[in-house]
Amino acid sequence: MTVAERGAGPARAVALHDASLAHDLRALRSNVAEVLRTKPESVLVDVSDLTRPSSSVVAALLWAKRSCARGGVGFSVRGVGSRNGEVLRRCGLFVAPVEEDR
Repeated sequence: MTVAERGAGPARAVALHDASLAHDLRALRSNVAEVLRTKPESVLVDVSDLTRPSSSVVAALLWAKRSCARGGVGFSVRGVGSRNGEVLRRCGLFVAPVEEDR
């Protein structure tokens, strides 16, 4: 877990990795709870190291997103690639940038 600077203020960054997923999901819950108590930060989850999000990952991300929304805390997911992007988009966890017509 690290603290990353984002546009409007600092963000609590949590990375999810295939190799340490159980530990990373516990860290996500813990960090969301801490940010909700203190509220100076938003939550940023990096999924670039995940091959394909499991149902446990999707459930944890949905919980984190709902908890942050209820508490008035920003939530975002980064590192979404073609491997895991479709699953996260279907669950409402990631919105792909709109390409402009030229």
